[in-house]
Amino acid sequence: MKLFEFKTNDVLTPELFHDDIISLKSFIENPEFASYGLPQKRGVVSYTHENGISINENELRNQFIAFQLSDKKEGPSILESSEVTSSIKGTGSEPDVLVNLEMQSFHIGSDVDVDNNTRATMRINIGKDENSTDRYFDTAFWSIAAGLDLFNKAKNKPADPKDLKADFRQAFGNRPIEIPGGLAKMTFEVVKHREPKWWQRIFKFLQSETGKTLTSTLGFPAISNNAINLLDELLNRLDKSDPEILFKSRPLRLALSEKAKLDYSGGSERVKIGSLSPGFCVLARGKDFNTFINSDAFYYPTYGKLVPSKVSNADLVTGNYDDPFKDVTYSIFRIGMKAHKLDPTFNYG
Repeated sequence: MKLFEFKTNDVLTPELFHDDIISLKSFIENPEFASYGLPQKRGVVSYTHENGISINENELRNQFIAFQLSDKKEGPSILESSEVTSSIKGTGSEPDVLVNLEMQSFHIGSDVDVDNNTRATMRINIGKDENSTDRYFDTAFWSIAAGLDLFNKAKNKPADPKDLKADFRQAFGNRPIEIPGGLAKMTFEVVKHREPKWWQRIFKFLQSETGKTLTSTLGFPAISNNAINLLDELLNRLDKSDPEILFKSRPLRLALSEKAKLDYSGGSERVKIGSLSPGFCVLARGKDFNTFINSDAFYYPTYGKLVPSKVSNADLVTGNYDDPFKDVTYSIFRIGMKAHKLDPTFNYG
């Protein structure tokens, strides 16, 4: 099995059904279906393969799924992507979406062994889904490869979540990610490993007075699937470095505007596909679905971590509280979006 592999047609779509949860109880409890009931009778989320078949829970176990942090104090604090209503409406005059991504933190669960030689390689791909209504632009992907040093040598301990951050705009030369039509396809893969000799040459970590920075990124804007395969061949050289897959990704289909969601669903009010809105999102694994969806938490950028809402400032500083996310590996991303009209024409005049 390859560590990094981008199968563009092996797509998952998160869908929200508003049917009565009790009537779907046998469906939810069946491990052959990756389907989960949401609290407060908010509906049922099911992850469906491109051929219309729901994958099983074991297949979703290490697959990344997207959550959105609510911007309201009332109600659920963390929403599954299919519950999200994007604030980007999208129109016929501005059907496309520009995106900026910033990884705010990467939290390594305490059940993951980290020592002085522990590293991780991350790969993110995001681009237009083939089901987009856009017919002007070929499908191209914006690919990010990141090296994460999971051990902070200056502090002689595993890196804090806030230490593992990166503004991907810099990796793309401050260019936004362009999603024609607003319907996106996204992958997120992370492999933990020992440091091979060539790894530092690829990910050139900067030097500072406090030691090496803990994240190094490479950005590849608007490249083809063939170019991504070449990048993957390079990253797959980790196979002799005791790799351990933390996130293994199939592409996840996500609508970045309400127009893109409407265009894809055909206006059905009974099924809603995954969506994201400007703000903060959480990328986590399928096996941790219930931990996030049943939580009542705040995100503290100072610490780079999610904290239960009832934890006092004193307990937060001392770490003296029961942390439901202690053994959970997840990443917090800040997302900026803007409706836009991409111009497929080129004029010398």
